[in-house]
Amino acid sequence: YIVCLLFPLSGVVRELHAFRRRTGLVPRPPILAASPMVSPELEEQQEKLRRAVDGWRCRSLDLLKDLRGDPYVSCSPSAAASAGAPCSASSRPIGIHVEPLEHSDLPSLIDSDNVDVAKFVMVLSYDCIEISRLRRQASRNLYRQLLLFGHRSSPQEVLLEGEPQMAFGQSLSLFMELFETVSRMSAVLGNLLQQLDYVYSQQDRNGLPYRSFKNVSLRSLFESFGEGLGMFLVLDEILRRNTHIKGCLSLFRRMLSKVKLELDTFDVSVKDLDCLDQVVCQLEKLLDGGLFQSMLHEGSSLNDMLQKFSCNKKLTDAFTLFTCDGLLELLPGLDTWKEYPFHRRKILQHIAVFLFSAHACGEAPEKKLRKVIMDVIQVVPVIYVDCGIRFTVLELIKNQCPQLVSLWPSLREAAKDYDLIMKNYLARLSETHSREWQSIKESLSCWVASFQSTVYPMGESQKSHADFQLQSRQIVQGIILAHRIHILALTILDLHALLEVPIKKEKFNSVCHMFILLKAMANTFYTKGLEVIQFLPHVISLMQSNIEELLVPAKVQLHLDVKRVGQMGKLRFLGSLTRVAGKDADAKVTDSLSLVLISMQLLRGNGSFKRQLIFSITMDVLQSIGHVDIDFFRIKKIMTKLATTVEFQSIVEEITDCSFLYWRKEMMKDWLSMIYIDNKFSWLQYLLDAFCDGLWLLELGHVGRLTQQSYEKELEDAVTNEIILPLCRDIENDLRLHVHSANLKGSVPVNPTKTGVRNLSWYLQMRPVRLPYKFIDIKTLVECYLNSTFYDHTAMALYNWKVYSEMRQLAELKYRVLLDDIHLPEHSSGCDFDLAEVLKDLCTFAKNYSYNITQQIFFEKIIDGQGHKNLTVVGVEHVVSAIAAHGLTMVSTASKNVVCFLTQKMSTLSGLLQDDILRSLLVKERMWKNEKGTPNKYPFKRAEHLSATMAKYSFRGHEVNIVDQLRSIITEMGNGLGLVRLLHTGGSRQACRISSCKPRYVTNFLESDRSCSPSDEIDTPGKVMDDAVYNKCQSIYGVDYFPSLLSSVLKELQCDRYLNLIDFHFIIPAIIANLIESKLHSKEKPLRRDREAGNQMIADDGFVMGATFVLKVTGQEKSFDELQWFTSANRHLEEVLISLSHITEHPKGSRIFGLKLWDQSCPVAILPETQKEIDKTKRYQKEMKLIEYGFNASRAIMS
Repeated sequence: YIVCLLFPLSGVVRELHAFRRRTGLVPRPPILAASPMVSPELEEQQEKLRRAVDGWRCRSLDLLKDLRGDPYVSCSPSAAASAGAPCSASSRPIGIHVEPLEHSDLPSLIDSDNVDVAKFVMVLSYDCIEISRLRRQASRNLYRQLLLFGHRSSPQEVLLEGEPQMAFGQSLSLFMELFETVSRMSAVLGNLLQQLDYVYSQQDRNGLPYRSFKNVSLRSLFESFGEGLGMFLVLDEILRRNTHIKGCLSLFRRMLSKVKLELDTFDVSVKDLDCLDQVVCQLEKLLDGGLFQSMLHEGSSLNDMLQKFSCNKKLTDAFTLFTCDGLLELLPGLDTWKEYPFHRRKILQHIAVFLFSAHACGEAPEKKLRKVIMDVIQVVPVIYVDCGIRFTVLELIKNQCPQLVSLWPSLREAAKDYDLIMKNYLARLSETHSREWQSIKESLSCWVASFQSTVYPMGESQKSHADFQLQSRQIVQGIILAHRIHILALTILDLHALLEVPIKKEKFNSVCHMFILLKAMANTFYTKGLEVIQFLPHVISLMQSNIEELLVPAKVQLHLDVKRVGQMGKLRFLGSLTRVAGKDADAKVTDSLSLVLISMQLLRGNGSFKRQLIFSITMDVLQSIGHVDIDFFRIKKIMTKLATTVEFQSIVEEITDCSFLYWRKEMMKDWLSMIYIDNKFSWLQYLLDAFCDGLWLLELGHVGRLTQQSYEKELEDAVTNEIILPLCRDIENDLRLHVHSANLKGSVPVNPTKTGVRNLSWYLQMRPVRLPYKFIDIKTLVECYLNSTFYDHTAMALYNWKVYSEMRQLAELKYRVLLDDIHLPEHSSGCDFDLAEVLKDLCTFAKNYSYNITQQIFFEKIIDGQGHKNLTVVGVEHVVSAIAAHGLTMVSTASKNVVCFLTQKMSTLSGLLQDDILRSLLVKERMWKNEKGTPNKYPFKRAEHLSATMAKYSFRGHEVNIVDQLRSIITEMGNGLGLVRLLHTGGSRQACRISSCKPRYVTNFLESDRSCSPSDEIDTPGKVMDDAVYNKCQSIYGVDYFPSLLSSVLKELQCDRYLNLIDFHFIIPAIIANLIESKLHSKEKPLRRDREAGNQMIADDGFVMGATFVLKVTGQEKSFDELQWFTSANRHLEEVLISLSHITEHPKGSRIFGLKLWDQSCPVAILPETQKEIDKTKRYQKEMKLIEYGFNASRAIMS
């Protein structure tokens, strides 16, 4: 068995493509014994195959060690199933292809003591094998290449002068191979026709060895003859469809004529030019008039036999009988579950035989044959063969048949009703599709489930006949099912385009579904390919043994007949095989026995196509002799399954190949749009695999790289425009509507369980879409789109930054995408922020900005009555930019200014506490604390009462009450401290950026320089660099700003005028109570209709920073802790919540109603006013917790 490794052309695997063409492992197949279960040769062959597969699997990992990830892990069936993505042959960089390879020559295969029979079979077999080989070679090396010769990405593409001639010159080897293949096929067909003329000769030849073959019927030879003729028809159809070939050939011939006149200019020898001219002349002669017609004209190898053929009535009758019987046998099985993949090719071969016979005889065919031909035109007017090439039977007969046949009345009537015939055929197909589509899907589901779920024993000794029979049956069923889907989809799609008949949406979608199923079946075969390959020798041997069982009784009977007729011993019997004497009956017995022995010998092999052809010929001869009782119909049926099983990989590749969709690529966008609209996301990869087959068609056709790139771009654009962009827009709209429905008044909430909201997250959970040359990660593209969109919209409408931030967070939660943070322009160095200006007027900055202790940002306050939509925000990046512009000295300067500012504010605070009213209140609080029996915790009610009392008075006629003035002063002090912290953080970040330029492996520049050069001159630069780096880092990391700041402020406070700050800690609870009331009031403003445009952002962490600072510098932290204010406040709020929860409202009703429900508990309802109080208390409790956390964070910062 030949084992080939296939490398797809994608990315870095392109280099492995050449390796695929060079690599092959060809172990010589041993002859298999009759019993597949006990044959040591079969076990040895299986072991060789297993070692080959395992060895190349390990070799593939070595070849792909530079690729990203493990190809087998990423594309394993389990991984693909878990991720919901298919795993196709094109996704793996290495594939294995196995088919029988015959090493024995014909004499070895047909070894027999009966020399005459062996020679008879050998001569006929050689021609048939050669015809099959040439047809396969043409299908592999000529059909696609000729079909795509001169193909461009667009029909409107204009070729430059000289490009057609250059293209033909580059493909000259292709046309030379065409000429050689056609010439060789014509010669072999002539030889085969000569052999048939001899066999079917009307002369009475009683000499040896003709006596047993007087009435022989060699159907296999006629099929091979039709196979060769069919190759000519396929090539003619390709040449007729591709008009570039003859045009380029004509231009190339004209160019050669000009070159002959200027030999010196082009530096070409006369000998080479004459040789090239002869080749071009032969090609022109070959292509002029068509290959099929040229084969029948004078001068060809086949034309010499036409005269003998027309005179041999027996041979012409045999051709007619073969055509009639063959077509009558094939027609009933078309478009049914009995149709095999090669049946339609056989119809073309039979029509080719009919056309040849009509040309050779020059007479009108028999009435029966004419009726059969007309039935073919009615039943299957269109035939599709290799590469999706379409043959219209009526046009084929009209173009290729002689004039005598074209004058048939029935043929002329059919030509008139051509459109009607085609439309009726399309209607029948549509009806068949509507009737059988559901059964096809059910059959496919059952087959896939059975094929995938079958588990076979691992040990060779545990495998049985049942396992092999099941494997064979599954292979054949899958191939027939895939071929049925392939033909149905291809015919419906192509006929609608050919006849310009509109296709309904439901049928259009179902045709797309058929292509999806085809690629799904291809992936199923590929997934189970290794298991099937390991079973393949056993399955082949099992089928051959089944055929052999049918021949064994005939062999035994023939041995008995020979003994009975001859009445001789073994020596006499061996002498009789030379057929020196004997009657016709004796010759038939001995010839039949020889044929049976040859057939059984052929069955003890690997099942190659050579053995199959020779076996078919021996069966035809044996059946014609008629001396044995053998079930030839059953043998033929098993041979059909054997041929399908042996080449199952090639057949599966052919019937699941969707490269013909390249000519229908305009449907790609419609199908992709349908997939997206109907949420058929699991179809996406399969559909792209189907259209990507067009890339392999272009690659095999050797078209230009620009044409391939054009088609690749069409694929990418289709996916982008029909899948990616609609998905991005729908996700964006979904996020926008979700956010707006929560924020805008009057919006109707959407219930996804009732309104049919689409779940778009499935597309983001898919694995990257795989193309032969790249991967398309849908999730990554959606993330890039959302990042770009959110940033652009935020930049254009800065006042909506919060909306897009919410959309970003919702996208991360709902669709599990990873999006970048939305960096507002205010957070970047592009804003109009100047640290020098801030330091000049620090009081204004502390008054007009609010500090956020967690994010370390300052945002501008909005004065009531000013409805600004833009806010100035100052963050760490602004400080980094300022430090980069002004230097690190700005940090020390700012620290000095902040010390002066804090000292000034402390003086203001001290003056405020000298007020008589405030002093009297603080004295009362101190006296209350010093009283015996006073609780350890400061009561919440007392703080509220003190706050309310202070709120009634103002300081020296000021419009703002004392509480608000105290809170404002403390908050400004906290903002100043926050600015110091912000400056320190920005300086640290700038130092890190400076240090990032320093190599990590260099710790000391001086030592590094000395290691490079021992000179003393280089010490100075290294030392300077070390000092500079040390000073930069020391200026940031070596200074702890808050302890130095506290010590500086304490020095200023060492005087008697600050003694009145000793009772400052008593006033903090009252200010906190007032602060919470103010916050709750501010947060309720946006919910009111009569709200004023003012500061809607509530974040005042400057107060906790300032209060902590004052307690720190005055040494009152312990005194404030002894008040246990936060514990007392939290307990009081909990008690309030408990008391409010017991206030309920009982429903009112009559006494009779109460008596009826005396045994039922009355429903409990909470009054609306009580519920409002509960909500307000909970908000109060939450704010209290936040302030407590702020105090703890401030203390940690200043510790």
